[in-house]
Amino acid sequence: MTSLATTEPGAGSDAASITTSARRVAGGYLLNGQKAWISNAGAARSYVVFAKTDPAERARGVTAFLVPSDADGLSVGEPMRKMGQRAIVCREVFFSDLFVPDEDRLGGEGEGFVGLMRTFDISRVVLGAAAVGAARAAYEYARDYARTRVQFGKPVIEHQAVAFRLADMASRIEIARLVVLRAARAIDVGEDVAALAAMAKLTASETAMFCTWAGVQTLGGWGYSREYPVEQWMRDAKLEEIEEGTSDIMRLIISRNLP
Repeated sequence: MTSLATTEPGAGSDAASITTSARRVAGGYLLNGQKAWISNAGAARSYVVFAKTDPAERARGVTAFLVPSDADGLSVGEPMRKMGQRAIVCREVFFSDLFVPDEDRLGGEGEGFVGLMRTFDISRVVLGAAAVGAARAAYEYARDYARTRVQFGKPVIEHQAVAFRLADMASRIEIARLVVLRAARAIDVGEDVAALAAMAKLTASETAMFCTWAGVQTLGGWGYSREYPVEQWMRDAKLEEIEEGTSDIMRLIISRNLP
């Protein structure tokens, strides 16, 4: 298992502003710095670490390195306490004069940011697909509940307010699903997918957040209870709007690539 070590306490969506440094020494580099919110840190056997080989540069100063988990100078913090997605353990990772030999540099100096953005183009589509699945789970659960829950003498699905909410859920899911499929197809045929990937993640993540909220709303008081899964899904869905570029960043990417 390999973890991607990009995010820092002071550099979230702005990956070009990372401050972890990689200083040139004989035969390699010395890494110093700190990463945060690193998934599977502590369990991973290696890390792909992004660091600055040229602190004076932004994106052009970022270089990628492969670092084994047992390297001298690497340590991890305690599991971070999160609102949702608790099945994925996230920790801080620290580097203190950690030596990386030349052969463990991934690509040339200053090429790390380009590679990272290409990785994000793919992973954002994957996250979009996951978000569509979460949205669909919430919709199906709320729909089935609404068909059996009786209020004011009839199933709540027969009340217009609930029926229209379910209609919005179903419509948004279908739209998000199609955008994700369009982006995935573009990756398969080798198109430039930066904007499409951002559209897929933005649309699907906000759909997941809406649908899980709507699921809680449809179940009413029971939706707020941990006896039902929709409250967990709502907490889990929130991360989809944040990880690997917030919704604001997705809109920024799309706006810079308008046809």
